[in-house]
Amino acid sequence: MAAKPNIHLFVGEDSYLVEAAARRVVEAAVPAELRATAVETVSGGADNMDAQLASLRECTASIQTPPFLDPVKLTWWRGVTFLPGGGVGGRLAEDVKVALEKFAEGLAASPLPDNQVLVITAPKLLMTSIFAKRLKTIAHVVEFGGGGKAKDRIQDALLRLPDLADDEKLTFAPGADQAFLAKVGSDTRTIVSELQKMRAYLGTERNEVTEADVAAVTSVGGDEPELWAIHDAVAQRSPAALLKAVAPYEKDGAGILISTVMEKYFREALVCRDALDRGWLDKWGRWSDKIPPAAREALDAAGFGPTTAKSPWAVKNAVKRALPFTMTELRVARYRMLTAREKLVSSDADDALVVSELLRSISKPRKR
Repeated sequence: MAAKPNIHLFVGEDSYLVEAAARRVVEAAVPAELRATAVETVSGGADNMDAQLASLRECTASIQTPPFLDPVKLTWWRGVTFLPGGGVGGRLAEDVKVALEKFAEGLAASPLPDNQVLVITAPKLLMTSIFAKRLKTIAHVVEFGGGGKAKDRIQDALLRLPDLADDEKLTFAPGADQAFLAKVGSDTRTIVSELQKMRAYLGTERNEVTEADVAAVTSVGGDEPELWAIHDAVAQRSPAALLKAVAPYEKDGAGILISTVMEKYFREALVCRDALDRGWLDKWGRWSDKIPPAAREALDAAGFGPTTAKSPWAVKNAVKRALPFTMTELRVARYRMLTAREKLVSSDADDALVVSELLRSISKPRKR
């Protein structure tokens, strides 16, 4: 148990588990009606010494500023990429290392008031470092698994899977759970995304996932989770649903991820919409037997054609995404995602740019 339970440090490369732990602290410490003003988030993503020191100064300033009108204040130093043992871009600069140690020493020497909470989340931390040792004496420190051998990560995921599946009211038939993880991998955020997709696929008729369902629906795991809630909101062209779907990724530095995944979404929808307009595909996801050979080859090369490995359900779902848009709208939407991603990578553009561009893309044309 922490000597000072209003300081929390959560470390792990599985961002879903780390974020979930941090959010539980936020929910327990700050009433829902106060979170808009009583929770201050400081970005810890920084890849050079100046940015790292600036992030540390911002966090320090936050915890040194007491609550103003609210009875409580929580500072979340989020996604810190430059703690000892986890530095971005090579070895941690000595100035940053010393500054982090002084930060920990300051917390130990001057404990936070009872009405203030500090949460730190990070992907990596060397637990034998001076910084970590100092924090362990004053903070609640939790290190989540995520490294190690792939076999061990899958085994850990297998233990978590029943609880995650239960959130979607799903169970697995014998062997289906292992087949599911063998395909999607061990990343918890991806697992949750795939479980949401499975729930949509099974509908209200069934709750048990079979190996056949896994083969038909689940996607091979990777670094780009499907973000199904965002996909559904875009397909509905619903601004309210979109804002709700992106809320879990706010201030998460996820703009590049979302723009990359949604560019892929609109790219596939373009291919699908073109096939629909040409009569090669109908609105039920059925392919025509009159597709010209050259067109069939082009569709297959795009990863969407009638002889690719896509299941009938996947094709039908792609049609559902493409139908609400015209070809022009899809071209513009894809261009917006490409442009937004380029700005995020090459400038100081905010992640809110991606949400803004998505909202523009799904807005329905005004009737003349």
